[in-house]
Amino acid sequence: MKIRTMLGVAATAVVVAIGVLPPAGASATAGTAAAPTAPGATVVSVSATDGTTTAVSRHRTRSKSEGSGALAGSEVAARAATCYDGFVSGPDFYVTCTGDAEGYRLYIDCSDGFRYYFDPLYVGTWEHVLTCPAGTLAVWGGWWL
Repeated sequence: MKIRTMLGVAATAVVVAIGVLPPAGASATAGTAAAPTAPGATVVSVSATDGTTTAVSRHRTRSKSEGSGALAGSEVAARAATCYDGFVSGPDFYVTCTGDAEGYRLYIDCSDGFRYYFDPLYVGTWEHVLTCPAGTLAVWGGWWL
């Protein structure tokens, strides 16, 4: 009898907790949108030969809706860029990439569930700092064509 009572109390606590907690990615404050209505991630890139460039993301998708390796099997994608020394710190993703004449573009995945894409085409070696929108954390990032 005591075991059934304890299980019932535990099950009730779980149901109450699930009902009280906001869904993943949602704001705990009522009436606040879970994600910004416009892309807002930024990238600052530095090259020894080309100087510094800054860009704001122009579009975004849900992180799970597009695979980052869609072009990975093609010969062109294998030659376009090599990225290394990537690491995440809070809202920032740091990475160094070297691209051939085909060039490459960057993206960042953020904790709001979105992947933010940047339009600048990079050729050569660049050190990048990609930053997620305010209130979100960087998950990881990479390059695309």
